[in-house]
Amino acid sequence: MSKIKTAFNEIKNIVGDDFITDKDFMKAAYSRNVDPAFPDRWADMIVRPESTEEVSEIVKIANKYKIPMVPRGGGADLVGGSVSDGGILIDLTRMNHVIDINETDYYCEVECGITWGALLAELQKKELTTGVLGPGSGFSATIGGGLSNSTAGFGSTKYGLVPDICLGVEVVLPDPKGTIMRTGAAANKYAKPFCRYGVAPDFTSLFMGDVGTLGIKTKAFLRLFPDTPYKKQMLYILHEDNYETVYKLMHLLRKKVNEGLHDVFVVPLRVVQLLGTFAINKPKKRAKLRGPVFSILLEALDEKILERYQELVEDIMKNDTRPFEWQEIDLDAESSKDWKFNLKYAFNYFNKYISVMPPKISCTTCHKIPISALPEVEKSSREFDKKHINEFPPQSISLFATVIFLVPNGNCVVVGGFNADNVDEHRERSMNLWHEKLRHQVKYGGVHYWLGEAISQSIVEANAYTPEFYQFFKDIKKTVDPNYLLSPKKFHMYSYQEDVSKYIISDED
Repeated sequence: MSKIKTAFNEIKNIVGDDFITDKDFMKAAYSRNVDPAFPDRWADMIVRPESTEEVSEIVKIANKYKIPMVPRGGGADLVGGSVSDGGILIDLTRMNHVIDINETDYYCEVECGITWGALLAELQKKELTTGVLGPGSGFSATIGGGLSNSTAGFGSTKYGLVPDICLGVEVVLPDPKGTIMRTGAAANKYAKPFCRYGVAPDFTSLFMGDVGTLGIKTKAFLRLFPDTPYKKQMLYILHEDNYETVYKLMHLLRKKVNEGLHDVFVVPLRVVQLLGTFAINKPKKRAKLRGPVFSILLEALDEKILERYQELVEDIMKNDTRPFEWQEIDLDAESSKDWKFNLKYAFNYFNKYISVMPPKISCTTCHKIPISALPEVEKSSREFDKKHINEFPPQSISLFATVIFLVPNGNCVVVGGFNADNVDEHRERSMNLWHEKLRHQVKYGGVHYWLGEAISQSIVEANAYTPEFYQFFKDIKKTVDPNYLLSPKKFHMYSYQEDVSKYIISDED
């Protein structure tokens, strides 16, 4: 009997017949990410554990037979993070319970397989929120996925990235013992998981943005906030397509409005024009579109404070913009005077920016930059696309950004990429250009998150890490995962002995 079949039978004894499969139709269903460059990749088995203890037992068996493992949450990851070519794919979505919502001390304890939609629905009943409302992939994404990818999303202008609201985790290390440990205040067996720092070194950070390479997160302890009762949306369009002005306005909004900002999004002019082209119910009169659109969402606990925030925004925006309504390009769009914040709005907001030309899918290049770098980065991106225009897949559109949003301090997230068709004959071409575009962004100082295979490998290929940093990373990996079984393709980290220098690529400047 093969080691895969032996391991399958042993894991079946742990999770039961209904929660493990090696059937082809099930492996096919789990074989893709939402991207057009990776081929279908079939795991040897799909396992759906129900508890931290079951995950630990699965990890022990994987180590016993030296079988690779990849953890999976909602599975929408755009950069090759939650599929496995062979090995064990661990679907954590049965671990989907709210364990505790502490209304007095403003934290909650949840299993990492729960979706953002399920958690937020429970919190809304208590007039609470996590602040940042999860990834742009929607409320079907899981808490564990948001933490693993250090993702930004709705609410990130004020509340930061998903790890910024994390107080600690319960995690299964991928070592032969399947070690279970907790971080943050929960590392103190006498304490509640109410804070992150002070008990010990901040080991929580090891598992934030690790894309499932250092441990399998099973529980998370998250900060909570009172849900503000007063919110207002304000829309403006710039008089010209000028990213120096975009930077200036972002800087002033952060400086003068700051805590009143729930979200600040900038939709580039080209994307506004595309959205107008695809609208079904168009206005008879063509809109005058000359620059990007600012979408500003304000929030406050008091109505008078909200009015003051509104006055500040109006003063900042008055010289370089004019008020805008999406109805100028799409009569079916909601007007800002009728706008009310709800979870449906937050869920739908990013959808139109993930793939601006359905059914083509984006080779995503989301990354963070300082807001002061916006003008130079936008120019650099245009120059890259012009230089490589003949290398893009047929009928592809490459965009510096489909949306840009402000995050805490003076930085922003640039959501961009190029689109391609999900067909075999274009995959190699798309993958090669995708990696080259990512390396280009790394070299102008872009800081990526969503570090699945495509992006994590590209950072290594760009020679971004110092030898000391990469060695430290390998040492940590060896400590928690001595057999290098967990998510082995990310960061080109296949074994402790691997010579990473052979993956470095010297692109022309």
